[in-house]
Amino acid sequence: MSLFRVFNNSNKEKTRNRSRSRNRSEIHFGVQQWPYYRDLAIQSGHCTISSELASLRHSRLHRSLYNLIYTPNDELNYFILYMESCSLSSYLKFILDVHAYEKVARENLSNKYNDQQLAALTLFHRYLSIDAKYLIPIDDEIRRITLSLICPSSNSTKSDPDCFQMAREYVWKLIEENAYPAYLLSAFHTNYQLKMLTSHQLQLHDIIYNISSLSYFMEFAEQEKILDLVRFWLDVEHFYQSLINRMVDNQTLVENALAIYDQYISLQAPLRLGFDDAIRARIECSICQPDVDAGPSSDTFDQTAWIVYVILQREYFPRFLQSVIFYRHISDLMLKLRHEDAVLTSRPVKTIEPDTTSINSDNVIQSSRQPVAATTQLNRQRNPSVSSSNTSLSQELAIKSKGKFSMGYVDPLGRFIRDPDVDSLDYISSSNRKTISNPIQFLTNLVRHDQDELATEEAAARFAESFINEITSMTANLDNT
Repeated sequence: MSLFRVFNNSNKEKTRNRSRSRNRSEIHFGVQQWPYYRDLAIQSGHCTISSELASLRHSRLHRSLYNLIYTPNDELNYFILYMESCSLSSYLKFILDVHAYEKVARENLSNKYNDQQLAALTLFHRYLSIDAKYLIPIDDEIRRITLSLICPSSNSTKSDPDCFQMAREYVWKLIEENAYPAYLLSAFHTNYQLKMLTSHQLQLHDIIYNISSLSYFMEFAEQEKILDLVRFWLDVEHFYQSLINRMVDNQTLVENALAIYDQYISLQAPLRLGFDDAIRARIECSICQPDVDAGPSSDTFDQTAWIVYVILQREYFPRFLQSVIFYRHISDLMLKLRHEDAVLTSRPVKTIEPDTTSINSDNVIQSSRQPVAATTQLNRQRNPSVSSSNTSLSQELAIKSKGKFSMGYVDPLGRFIRDPDVDSLDYISSSNRKTISNPIQFLTNLVRHDQDELATEEAAARFAESFINEITSMTANLDNT
């Protein structure tokens, strides 16, 4: 169990019973105002928290391509569907199958190499040969080298476990430079983000390590007057990345560390966060080491960063999830999804029949074996306004082509006809509505009419229709006389 969870569980009751009589104005937004600060400082000082912080340095709302493909996650299905819609599923399947092959080849080096060579030839004929079923357009030179590594000239030589390395790197570059950036801007990724934001699995690190979500949290932090805590976390994270990736020299790292110390930690800091003397002394020793050329250690600010993260996670993140700013974040994604759906519904989704003999892992095979059904279901979830009526679709696209969103239109009889998107969203929200704190319910209430307004609207439409009929009949009578 993570240190963060252990601390939460062990101090929940203790925090409730502890007195909050400390004068919070003594340290302006100081971290010591929280009654559990002392326990938190002691635990973080006696435990190795670097690994704990490392596990938080990612966002499930914006995974790297490596984490998306090679680590277990539920977003991979969305990426598979996107690749299939672009007729690029063979690229992704090749990467996954090669990864599975290399893993098996390295684990079974002592076995007979005939099976390994046969598996490699199967992959080659499936993706790289001229007549491949899932042909990947690679250079002839890469194709030749790959085949020579699979079938060496000497019969006593085994196939190279890395025989597909050049082809894999070539395909990976194509995905990384073209398909992956386009996926991040697609409706598939937006739909996944909405799923995450409206789930109960969201954590603080998902927000602060996603640029678009971080902007909303910064706005909330400014409203709550805790912007200094968030800026401190971001400055420490930038310092850590500079140190790990060796972006600057040691002298510059020392200067950056001193800048953070002087800005937030020292007794004369203009944005003093209020850490105790023991923590300040530990940071001073880490920055000013006996070896001048050594530079600060990588864990210089780990203890302070962890304390700030716990405070933000416990005290402010739940309030952020219930704030209007967070609801606006979801609302903006929903509007973005409507823009993307207008484009997607105007063209059919292309799919490629998956390979039933793939050697990849079970979850990937199952995901790729249902492209048509899964794509249809995802499109319905993403665009509930899609109708079988060509007239309704043309009206919807005509309205959206003007660059404006409309709640509906007026027909020739003077009746107000609601936009199909609004009706569908109302239906979904009414079927899923539970409590007023649900963000989806909150957002759909912003675009739907109340029942009384709908009744009034329908009554007005009936009155207008009867009035028009009466005028028409009177005109006909006058013409007859």
